[in-house]
Amino acid sequence: MKRLLLIEPGSRQVVYPPVGLMHLAAVLRDRYEVIIKDYSGRELDENEIKRDIEKADPLLVGIRVLTGPPILRAIEVSKIAKKLGKIVVWGGPHPTILPEQTLKSQYVDSVIIGEGEYTFQNLIKYYEGQKSDLSGAGIKDNGKIKIMPPMKKSVDLDKLPLPAWDIIENPEKYFPYRKHNEIPISTTRGCAFKCGFCHNSNENVKKYLGCYRIANPKRAIEEYKLVQSIVKKEIDILDVGEDLHLVSEDYARKFCKAVKESNLGIKWYTAARYQTLNKKMIDMIVDAGCIRILLGVESGSRRIQALNNKNIDIEKARKIAEYARRKKIFLTNSYIMGHPTETPQELNETIRFIKEIPADENLIQLYRPMPGTPYFKICVEEKKVKVPEKIEGWAGFGVLGHDVNVSRVPDKMLFSKFYRINAVQQTKFWFNLQRFYLRNNMGERFLKNFFNNRFTFKLKEYLTLRKK
Repeated sequence: MKRLLLIEPGSRQVVYPPVGLMHLAAVLRDRYEVIIKDYSGRELDENEIKRDIEKADPLLVGIRVLTGPPILRAIEVSKIAKKLGKIVVWGGPHPTILPEQTLKSQYVDSVIIGEGEYTFQNLIKYYEGQKSDLSGAGIKDNGKIKIMPPMKKSVDLDKLPLPAWDIIENPEKYFPYRKHNEIPISTTRGCAFKCGFCHNSNENVKKYLGCYRIANPKRAIEEYKLVQSIVKKEIDILDVGEDLHLVSEDYARKFCKAVKESNLGIKWYTAARYQTLNKKMIDMIVDAGCIRILLGVESGSRRIQALNNKNIDIEKARKIAEYARRKKIFLTNSYIMGHPTETPQELNETIRFIKEIPADENLIQLYRPMPGTPYFKICVEEKKVKVPEKIEGWAGFGVLGHDVNVSRVPDKMLFSKFYRINAVQQTKFWFNLQRFYLRNNMGERFLKNFFNNRFTFKLKEYLTLRKK
């Protein structure tokens, strides 16, 4: 049986299970021996990567790539694979958004655009010398780049096998606590909304990934049972938030029913929107074990809210937020400062929302340009960013990229308000999170959070950068 090697370069700072690669491996394992290597959460070791590739001796090496710093890690892995004479295939968000530029790299032989479950199987057949439908892929053919049209059918999530958690090396590392661990579970594809800053608004994502889909809630329960049977530590929290989970009251009812009927006593984290959330839904999800929710506000400006299809009534949002917190749900409101074309007045409107809509955590981020989105187009038109000519240039972009001001707010005003407000909000968040841990009997996390929190994380990151 031929081997395939799937690699998650990840980021140095964060250990996170390679969920996408496990989904892919699950549909490939009947015909191939699939090996997954996850390098997230640590420095890359060239000798280790070389040994891993040589030991696997795969037909090809598949690499999942995010826009931002992980690109440089993906390139490093790809260089080693190419030196060893391997075919290198990139998949994930970045090659989906910029397939042609990605293929211009000498270290990439082909790309998966959008979903990989069907396309990757056909691409393997192509490299095996078989005639194959390459829809959803980009390839190099005698030095010429060819971008194929999208697949004619989208993946039915309910027909997919469960992710291949059983082939992961040391899955225990993703669950650091003796008990009360959480497991990220993918329940959706895409997003029902297309915010201007998000990769889901990219044309290639919309064409190649297909429409928003959400799996039968029972699938999440089955995946939880699978992983708990593999991992020795206790897992009792499902993290099903992703880009958007509670898309409607009808789906919320189905998900709650599945959780309650499982009789597993599990709790869960989710994500929703103020436009779709109401008190009835809050009662429903609390009764079914939901203890944490993320709601996107992003801006207090009506104009910018319209760009993101997030028209939020501040009075309604305040009442929903107050009710959720009374019901003991840990509430996170997310905001962005420095939207493209944002003015000082609009920034102040966002600050007003932060002060008036209650939350346990106000997650405030500076906007970081994401290629291929409506926001990015504005940034280019406003001459706020320069489009990189090579894939290496994208390392400073995306969610994990560098802070840059693309708004119309003066630098000094934007950054001073961002850091000053964050200092206050992060302090409140730390206290609220400690109370949340105590309320849910998470003593181990309570103690660990004294030494490992966003303050110490940023400090470690800063000191690491200073050494380089």
